[in-house]
Amino acid sequence: MSVLPGVTPRLAVLAIVYGGIAGLVAALTFTGMTALQSVVWDTGAQLFGTNTTLQIVTTILLGGALLIVLDRAAPSEDLQTLLRQSGDPAGLPRRAVLTTALAAIVAVAFGGAVGPEAGIVAVVAQLSTIVAHLIGEDVAMRRTIGEAGSAGALGGFYGSPPGAAAIDGDELGPRKILQLGAGFAGFFAFLAFMRLTPDTGGATITLPAVDLPYFDPWLIGIAVAAALAGLLFRGLHHVIDGAVSRIRRPWIVIGLGTVLFAALAALVPLVRFSGHHELHDLQVLTEAGDWSALLVVAVAKIAALTLCLVSGWRGGEFFPLVFIGAAIGGAVAVLVPGLEIGAAMATGMAATTAVGWKRPLAVLLILILLVDVPMAFPLLIGVGVAFLVNLLVSRGEGTSGGSDSEETEPGSPDSDDADGSRAAR
Repeated sequence: MSVLPGVTPRLAVLAIVYGGIAGLVAALTFTGMTALQSVVWDTGAQLFGTNTTLQIVTTILLGGALLIVLDRAAPSEDLQTLLRQSGDPAGLPRRAVLTTALAAIVAVAFGGAVGPEAGIVAVVAQLSTIVAHLIGEDVAMRRTIGEAGSAGALGGFYGSPPGAAAIDGDELGPRKILQLGAGFAGFFAFLAFMRLTPDTGGATITLPAVDLPYFDPWLIGIAVAAALAGLLFRGLHHVIDGAVSRIRRPWIVIGLGTVLFAALAALVPLVRFSGHHELHDLQVLTEAGDWSALLVVAVAKIAALTLCLVSGWRGGEFFPLVFIGAAIGGAVAVLVPGLEIGAAMATGMAATTAVGWKRPLAVLLILILLVDVPMAFPLLIGVGVAFLVNLLVSRGEGTSGGSDSEETEPGSPDSDDADGSRAAR
C-alpha cells in the first residue's frame, strides 16, 4: 500500500521518526559547537587581556594548524558534497565524514567566517551511515534515512522545514514529501531542545520592526546593490578556487588561507564567525550613522568568507551572506533619510543570500520564518531582484560559449567545489 506513488507508510514513518532524531542531534551538535566557541575565545581573552589583535591572530592561526592536522588524517568534504551524497548514506566515506565534522567544529570554534551547517550535517551523516547499515533493508530505506537526516537537521537549524526541503531543488515529488515531513519533525525536536537551553539561543534573526505593508522605491536599489555583492562573492570564490586548485599540497592552501584570514580579521574583527550574532553590531553601526564602516565590513566579509571556504574552513555560506546583505542594507538606510532600517536590512540580506547561494526559493522560505518580525514584502523584493539577476547571469553564461559556460557556480547544488573541496584535497 502506498500513500503517494513511491511513498509507503513505512517510509513515511521512517522519515518522520529519523528526521526528529536528526533535529535533536543537530541541536546537540550546535549547542556543543557554540559552547566550544565560547571556551576558546573566553580563554584567549584571559590569556591576552586587552591585546585583542594578538588574541584574534593567535586563535585563528591555531585553528588553521588544527585543520592541517585533520587534513593529514583524511581530506574533509564540503557541505554541498555531503548534501548530494545524503541519498546513499551507506556509501559515505566514514573517515572523510568524521574529519569533516571535526574540521567544521574547529572552524566554528576558532572564529571562521562560516556557518555551523557543515558540522551539523556531517555529524548527522555519520549517524545516518550507522542507521542505514543497521536497518536499511533496501535502497529506498537507505535513501530515506540519508535525506531525512539532512532535512531534519537543517529544518531544525534554519527553523524552516520547507526551506530545508527546497535546498536541493524545488521540484515536487515523493522524495520532497518525505523530506518535508522529516524537516518538520526535525524542527520540532530542535525547537524543543533549544527551549531547554535558552542561553544558547537558536538561529532567529532579530530586526527592527516596520509598518506593514511597507514599500519604499529605495528597497529595489538596495536589492540590486546586495545582489551585486552576491555576484562578487561568487566571482571571487571562482577565481580564488581556480588559483589554489593548482597547488598540489593541501597544507599550503590551508596555511596560506588561514594567515590571510587572520590578518583580515585583525583589521576588521567583525568578519569572524558566521555573522548571525554579529547582526546586532550592524544595527549599532547603522543607528550610529557609520555607513562607510558598514560597507567596509561587507566587503571584508566577502573576502573572509571566500578565504575560509577555499582553504578548508568547513562551514555554510548562508549566515555570512545574510550578514553581508544586512550590512549593505544598513549602509543605504543611513544614506537615505526616512528609510526603515529593518526593511533595508531584510531586503539586502535576502538579495545577497539568494544570489550568492543560488537558491532564491529556499532563501525566501528560510528567511520569512527565521526573521522574528513580519518582513514578507522586503524579503520578496530582495528575492525577486535576486531571481532576475540569477536568470540574467545564467543566460549570459549559456550564450557565452566555451567551456566556462558549462561550469557550475560555487555554492550551487551541482558544484563539486562549493565550499572549496578541491582546495583541501
